[in-house]
Amino acid sequence: MKKKFLIFTPSYKETNGGAIVLHKLCSVLNELGYESYVTPLFHEFENTTFNQRIKRFLKKLKTNPSFNTPVYKKSIEGKDDWVVIYPEIVSGNPLKAKNIVRWFLHKPGFHTGKVSYGKGELYFKFNTARDDFQYPGSITSENELKVIHYPFEHFNGENIPLTRSGRAYCLRKGKHKYTSSIHDKDILIDGKSHENVAEILKKVETFVSYDTYTAYSNFAVLCGAKSIVIPDKGVSETEWYPLKSNRYGISYGFDNIEWADSTKHLVKEHIEREESNNKVNVKRFINEVSQYFI
Repeated sequence: MKKKFLIFTPSYKETNGGAIVLHKLCSVLNELGYESYVTPLFHEFENTTFNQRIKRFLKKLKTNPSFNTPVYKKSIEGKDDWVVIYPEIVSGNPLKAKNIVRWFLHKPGFHTGKVSYGKGELYFKFNTARDDFQYPGSITSENELKVIHYPFEHFNGENIPLTRSGRAYCLRKGKHKYTSSIHDKDILIDGKSHENVAEILKKVETFVSYDTYTAYSNFAVLCGAKSIVIPDKGVSETEWYPLKSNRYGISYGFDNIEWADSTKHLVKEHIEREESNNKVNVKRFINEVSQYFI
C-alpha cells in the first residue's frame, strides 16, 4: 500500500529553520509522487476531541507559495494508509496516527525538557551532527533525513561594500551560553527578515553565532563575513560536525579563523551539492518507511 504523508508543522516562517525544512520535506515528497500534506501543529494538552477538530479547522497555516504544500485538516486517526511526521518537539501522538515518524531536527528534549514518545515508531536524525537516540520499542534509522533549503536570492556575494566594519551575532538556540555584554555595540540579527540580515552580513566584518547549528553561520560566509561559532561545552570540533565539509568556512571558536578563511570558497559548492541531495535522501526515507510500516 502506497503511503500518504501528513507533516505536523508550525506555519512557514523564513526565520524558523525547523518550519522551513518541514515544509520543504512535504514539497519534495509531492515532487516524488507521494501524496503529502502539512497540518497545523498544536500541543498534546489541546487534544480533546473537540479541541482537535475545532482548533485545527480554525488555525491558519502559512505556507511558502513556491513549495508544494497543500494543507490537510481532516482526521487520520487509526488510518493505515497514512504516515504522520512529527518534529522531535512533539510529545505523544496528538493526531492519533497509526504510523508515526519522528524527525529529530534537534536533540530530543532540548526545547521542552521532556521526551514522551511511543512504541512502534520510526525515528530519523536530520544529520550526523545529532546525537544517537534510542527509545524502548521504537527504532532509530541509521540513515539521516537531511532536507535543506537555502535562500541564495538573499545570501550571496552581490552588492558587497568595498569596506567592512563591525560585528553581528545571533543567540537563537544558544542564548543560554550568552553571559556577558561583549556585544553592546554589535548587531543582533535574531528575528530580522532574511533581506535585513543579508544586508547586515554584507557590511560587517565578523558574524558570531551562539547557536551551533544554525544556517546563519553559512549565510554569513556566503555574504563574505568571517563566521565564528561559540562552542558548546564539552563538544569538540569533530563532535560538532564529524564531516569536515560541514565545517567549511566556519571557525569553531576563535582559534580556527585561518582554516575557516582558507575553506570559505568551498561553502557555496558544498551547500548546492547538499541541496541537490534532497531527493536522494527523501527517496531513501520513503523506502525505509514503506518497509517499516507494512
